[in-house]
Amino acid sequence: MNTATYTNDIYERFIRFGKVANKKERKKIAKIVSDWEIIPVEKSNIEKKYVDTINMFISDNEIKDIIKKNPNFQIELSKKLFELLENLYDTDKTTQYSEEKQLLNNFKNLKEDEFIDLWIEDDNVIETFITKYYPDIETEIYNSKFNNLLDFDEVNEKIDIKIVEKKLKRLKIRLENANKKENEIIESIKNNNDITENNKILKIIKKTKKEIKNEINQLENNQKLDYSYTDIQQSIISEWENKLNFKIIQEEIERIDKIRTKFLKKLYEEIEKLKKMLELLSPFMIDFSNPGRLWDMSKGNWHNVNFKLIQKYSEILEQQKELQELANLLGKYRRAETELEEEEFENIEIINKFKINHSGKSELIGITESNDLNHLLPTELALFSDLATESIFFKRYAEKKLQSYEFISKQKDYETRKTTETRQKEKELDKGPFILAIDTSGSMHGQPEHFAKVIAFAITKIALKEKRKAFLISFSTGIEKFELTNIKNSLPKLIEFLQMSFYGGTDATEAVKEAVNQMQTKNYKKADLLIITDGIFGRLDNTTLKRVENLKTEGNKFNSLIIGQSQNNLALEFCDNNWTYDFRYETLKKLITDIKATIKNP
Repeated sequence: MNTATYTNDIYERFIRFGKVANKKERKKIAKIVSDWEIIPVEKSNIEKKYVDTINMFISDNEIKDIIKKNPNFQIELSKKLFELLENLYDTDKTTQYSEEKQLLNNFKNLKEDEFIDLWIEDDNVIETFITKYYPDIETEIYNSKFNNLLDFDEVNEKIDIKIVEKKLKRLKIRLENANKKENEIIESIKNNNDITENNKILKIIKKTKKEIKNEINQLENNQKLDYSYTDIQQSIISEWENKLNFKIIQEEIERIDKIRTKFLKKLYEEIEKLKKMLELLSPFMIDFSNPGRLWDMSKGNWHNVNFKLIQKYSEILEQQKELQELANLLGKYRRAETELEEEEFENIEIINKFKINHSGKSELIGITESNDLNHLLPTELALFSDLATESIFFKRYAEKKLQSYEFISKQKDYETRKTTETRQKEKELDKGPFILAIDTSGSMHGQPEHFAKVIAFAITKIALKEKRKAFLISFSTGIEKFELTNIKNSLPKLIEFLQMSFYGGTDATEAVKEAVNQMQTKNYKKADLLIITDGIFGRLDNTTLKRVENLKTEGNKFNSLIIGQSQNNLALEFCDNNWTYDFRYETLKKLITDIKATIKNP
């Protein structure tokens, strides 16, 4: 999966299968995360806790730092952000106040006569309600969850205030209506309309207005008044709901902060691991284009990988350029296979020529007729100089028939002619995989062991960099196999090999058999084998030799790099090339020269 596909898949999965809000809002969230820009809460219609979290995540210094150094990690961090949003969504589902919410709903459903009984029994209606309707509740549970749900001195005061305000509002409306009616009656009396009856109505209105004003005065002077139990119940419910909602919001804020803190702490740990890995792997790997590779390692058993050992071998290659050059030669020995393909190309031919400019005056070519006064022949000028022939001159001038010198100018010019032709072009195919067999017997202990490990490390580095398959076989009296295919799986395997001690006898047969088996698989069909050994082992059996010869006819090559001068030449006859390196007497330059000569004249 390429990076673009991987990126789109993460956003699509969040939009289609995410739990946060609804699909439409998830699309908006995905767009915000994709843009990776802080968005003001007031400009977003997405729930505040999600916008705050996104902004906090994007503006975090640790996160900004790793994206600045490695932009490819932004998509993985987007994935982490989606995980965090999903965790926040789960806070909506659970609350420690669920029982109290249920209790409030039951209180809302009380009938009026049930509520009156509670109110008459005790001013603390909720406590009375719980003990009466839930008599089996344990004292400890009550004290921990429901005791002091509301401060009823405060509630009663608020109830009085709310009901007084409500009564005052109603009374003032009644007073205003009474004033309007009084004005209408007065106008009717002025117009002599049913004066007797209107005077009676007017007295009633004035009496009513007086009663309303007295009641308003009583309320405004905080005097006790009578009010309905329905008003009391609604006031208690309203106060209870406000307090409960506030507690739930506070709880949610605390839980969100805890989730964010815990999540970011874990993320910071992974980021620190990534930074360390990037630093240690930088000399080993160049391509980090696949954003999931190192994140996967940071969550796995990466800490079991001995990065100091990687750093050590990287420094060896950096310091010993000849070792690096040797590894490059061995890694590139198998030339990339090519095939010819026909390609069309456009051939452009340039043709030189002259362009005639008739208005130019560089070359005299003859005489012509015109009205050009600058280049007249003398005979024409003679006509103009005599009064008798002057009219003839003017006539010829008007008809453009005056004889004059003719000039031209030639300018260099060119034209292009395009033709389409075909030609043969070499097309480079896959460079092919490596199979590396390293002798880990006791006779290789010491300098040969160190040399073999450095070469194995360098070739694996080349394979990973060029995205080529690599298979490592270590052999002594038995064999161990290490498939080195990608950075996630190959590093632990490579480290395992580099940490091995070389001991035991030597039997190359099983190693060659395993290499032959691998060459008959899809992944290693075109592989070459390089054996690094001191050559102290016996000949292969006839069956294995026959299989080797068959593979040679298919293009596979078998090469050996012999360390020392004690090899069994008969045992190595099956190899196409046997390069030798005696570190006691020879330099790496000679080995490099020998291998270059082989590459030049295979």
